[in-house]
Amino acid sequence: MNRDYIEAAQAVPGSAGSSWLVSDATEYPPLLSDIVADVLVIGGGITGALVARRLSRDRRRVVVLERRRIASGTTGHSTAKVTALHGDSWRALLGRHEGNDVRAWASANLAAIEELSAIALDVGAECGLRRLPAYLVAGDDTASAAFDDHLAALVSAGLPASLSAAPAPFGRPSATLARQALIDPAAFVVAVVSAFGTNAEVHEQTAVRSLDAEGAGWRAKCDHGSVSAPVVVMADHFPVHDTGGFFTRLFPYAHYALEFVPSQTMPDGMWMQVGGDEITLRPTLDASGTWIAGGQRVRVASVDDERDIYTDLAASVTKLLGGCEVVRHWSAHDHETPDGLPFVGEAPLGRNLFMAAGFAGWGMTKSVVASAVIADAVEGRGHPLAKILSPSRLPGVDSAVVFAKENATVGREFVEGHLTSRRGKAHEDSVAGGTCTHLGCETKFNPAEGTVDCPCHGSRYGRHGDVIYGPASKDIESRE
Repeated sequence: MNRDYIEAAQAVPGSAGSSWLVSDATEYPPLLSDIVADVLVIGGGITGALVARRLSRDRRRVVVLERRRIASGTTGHSTAKVTALHGDSWRALLGRHEGNDVRAWASANLAAIEELSAIALDVGAECGLRRLPAYLVAGDDTASAAFDDHLAALVSAGLPASLSAAPAPFGRPSATLARQALIDPAAFVVAVVSAFGTNAEVHEQTAVRSLDAEGAGWRAKCDHGSVSAPVVVMADHFPVHDTGGFFTRLFPYAHYALEFVPSQTMPDGMWMQVGGDEITLRPTLDASGTWIAGGQRVRVASVDDERDIYTDLAASVTKLLGGCEVVRHWSAHDHETPDGLPFVGEAPLGRNLFMAAGFAGWGMTKSVVASAVIADAVEGRGHPLAKILSPSRLPGVDSAVVFAKENATVGREFVEGHLTSRRGKAHEDSVAGGTCTHLGCETKFNPAEGTVDCPCHGSRYGRHGDVIYGPASKDIESRE
């Protein structure tokens, strides 16, 4: 199975697929029998790898199941900025949560950079680790005029940010956060998995079709085998066993990226615009080579033609930097939550069933924090962030507004999908227009990437119906 799933398409600049997934990687066998473990980890991305690393070092027998290839999902399609400077999200968090809680969360994300860097060195990961500053930079005149407020939010959150004047081509106020990091995320995760040792067992190309309580534990049923374990960690993008109605509390967004050759010398570092086109920029390896641009997040399957998103992103880069040569393009799905914090910990009504979801595009540091919270919970240790990240937490008033708006979108998509002609949505060489196996919404063909996407809850399928991302766990039957 290929590591990438994005297909080449006409009218999209550059080659198809993530820069991080072009090389080969060690393959692990699919699960072909019924086995028993102390801990089952579902999902072989950065969160699953880090959880398995922690727990297997505690001498528990851990089994990791990955639907496709290790790091081939959201992790391998990330722009992989390992930073606590999560765009302008800190202002919103300060408006929704107690200041002490926000500062504790910020401190944990800062510490995560150091921990991830230490892990990379410990496992000998050839992942291009670099320590360099991250910058939040004004993207237009409005953001420039209000930039003191943006900086104040970072400082109030406890981030050691300082005001600076960004050099050309930005030429606007910026906030600097020193000693952040860049990595190749797929190479990092592959190295972590390769260093597991004898207490961990890994299976690729193994989709979990169902997860059910069995006795005092759980049993995950796959196509050609099963895993029984008293403890399960769902690190699978969207929890395969939804015990808390998370399909109403996790909102699917796509993040688009281009790798390009800039036409001018770029100032080293990670750059994130607030205001304007809100593009992000990072060097692929070093500042003298290719760069990666990320664009504004877009709700999954909410546009008529995703090729326009890539065209607009390329235009934004050209407007800022001048002409550039696009090398590759790709996207990733991730989820947002009503209150801006991820859901990490024991799932509601699920004894010894743990989850991590809702990283909102900043999973490089949040995954490290999540792995610590979950490992502590499994081992019976308290963690200072366990309560504020709990999947069972009650929403605040501001969160309820977001919750209502997002679910109104889902309701509209469901109704409109069933009222309009399925024939109008069908695609001659895909299952598009068919019903999503999650909750029955009508799917849409993504002409930019050759995938079939669900506009309601973000399930993504290959053109012939194989699940790429959940919440769907069952494939759509092909009409062939």
